[in-house]
Amino acid sequence: MKRIPLRLSYPALILLIAVCQFGACAYAAEVTVPSVALSGVPLTLRGDGLPPRATARIQFRNAQGEITLSTEARTDESGAFEQRVRLDTLGVLRYQWQVGAVSGEGLVRVIPAWWSLLPPILAVILALLLRQVVLALLGGVWLGAWMIAGADPFTALLRVVDTYLLDAYADRDHLQIIGFTVLLGGMVGVITRAGGLKAIVRVLSRRVRSDRGVQLSAYLMGLILFIDDYANTLFVGATLRPLADRFRVSREKLAYLVDSTAAPVANLALIGTWIGFEVSLIADSFKAAGIGLEPYWAFLMSLPYRFYPIFALVFIAWLLIWGRDFGAMYRAERRARETGKVLADTASPLANYESAELLPPDHLHGSVWSALLPLLAALGGALGGLIYTGYYGALGAGEAITLRSVLSHANSYLSLTWGALVGCGVAFVCVVPTRALNLREAFDAWVGGARAMVLAVVILGLAWSLGDVCEALHTAQYLVQALQGNLSPAWLPALTTLIAAGISFAIGSSWGTMSILMPLAIPLAHTLTAGLDASTQQFYLLATLSSVLAGATFGDHCSPISDTTVLSSIFAGSDHIDHVRTQLPYALVVGAVAWLIGDVATGFGLPVWGALLLGVVVLGAIVRVFGKPTPRYEGEA
Repeated sequence: MKRIPLRLSYPALILLIAVCQFGACAYAAEVTVPSVALSGVPLTLRGDGLPPRATARIQFRNAQGEITLSTEARTDESGAFEQRVRLDTLGVLRYQWQVGAVSGEGLVRVIPAWWSLLPPILAVILALLLRQVVLALLGGVWLGAWMIAGADPFTALLRVVDTYLLDAYADRDHLQIIGFTVLLGGMVGVITRAGGLKAIVRVLSRRVRSDRGVQLSAYLMGLILFIDDYANTLFVGATLRPLADRFRVSREKLAYLVDSTAAPVANLALIGTWIGFEVSLIADSFKAAGIGLEPYWAFLMSLPYRFYPIFALVFIAWLLIWGRDFGAMYRAERRARETGKVLADTASPLANYESAELLPPDHLHGSVWSALLPLLAALGGALGGLIYTGYYGALGAGEAITLRSVLSHANSYLSLTWGALVGCGVAFVCVVPTRALNLREAFDAWVGGARAMVLAVVILGLAWSLGDVCEALHTAQYLVQALQGNLSPAWLPALTTLIAAGISFAIGSSWGTMSILMPLAIPLAHTLTAGLDASTQQFYLLATLSSVLAGATFGDHCSPISDTTVLSSIFAGSDHIDHVRTQLPYALVVGAVAWLIGDVATGFGLPVWGALLLGVVVLGAIVRVFGKPTPRYEGEA
């Protein structure tokens, strides 16, 4: 085909370039208004790519064309701005914005503020009623998508898949957690098929001779593995699950022990994957509020005020000392001891490690090292990854190489994925050269273990999707505003705990809760206590800081959509709903004692050492008075 040359005069070329540049500028200019707003809850408008130092005018109109809100914002030198507004008119509003010759428009749905709580509430109710966590989470995400899109129910169902699930799985951090979970599942599959876990049970059974010994082992291992809560759930659950089955410890109790010594221990640890993230949040909040206290030192001084993590560990110790349980956990333990059924008849474990493709042959006794070396390699690889990513992260940021700077710049998700990959490699090395399994058998076992994680990956994706729905519905902002107001500084730690617990329970993420609440709570505590003496002001600051961290751990611990709760069910081999149902009463008891004796009482003058001592005594009395002696089991005669 003959090409026709295009000839433009010089003025026309200049005009074309100007038009293209204007189009590019217009395309880059953007004012972002969330698609959903809550009535009476402040909403953040953002502008980017606009003319610098210009005035942006934004108007909102109702269906009748009446202006319900008109506001102006001044762009900075980069052409960006942030403006908080509050919309009170319910319904679909049309907004129009203009900055000089650049303009745009769109729609925003304004819904009653309390509606933002409905998706997580529906998910929890369905989970408890249907005992199907996938359907429960799907229901919560679907309701949220319907509220956001404002379309018909079928279209909302499509948004669950093509928007929320895909976005959840496309997130890099989420993909690393999935990779970590699948790789660890494959590693455990190889270990199990090669008889490694069977060998651990054989060795431990020489020292662990009762159900109480199994529970004590899980508790102590959970305390020792303080580096990371995910690694904690893996090591304790995978190692002790076969032994717990042998001594008739219910899967629900094992999952509780794993879950209750994962996040609480990681929250209190002086070194680990949590501390860098926590200290960085504290440092940013201190800087924004103009507080001169050193962030890491503040973190250390706040440790005694972390009442929930401390009391959660104390409560387990009392359960083991008295040998008692109560409520749903007592019924689960009695079923396991008397009938040998470590799972309820209606249970549906998230991971099935008893499938035929994973069970070792009867003649294969296995080696302890074939199990311990991959697990230790996974932990060591994760720790090495933390040091590596933290070192180069601090180097890139131009900071001095210290323990604090390394931990604050470490990438925990990537490090855990590396550790799991190293563990898989070591698992193959341990079983193939020793001829415990040939290469094909080892690979089939790895695939079987990874396949056992499919349901867990689906649940994690839906849990993340529900968190995204809650973020789009501004659930956290509503909770903060609903529980915040004119209050006495004495009530600030207790109120902060309630807010943090509510947010983390709704979104299933302790880290997400800390990110949301820390920048709000620290400046609030600093402002409310401005007229007090320095020591009192520091007390309320530390107590409020601790309430954010402890409350986030409490809500995450209780929430059925928490990734730590899901992983505890996975590696303990428990039905997820049974785990939540049996753990929740224990967590609520500990949470109530921590809130009343810890946050409230210390806020009104009780010394922290007195609150800790009184809390320990009260928890012991509760177990003794309300707990029932759990039947003992010491193995077959």
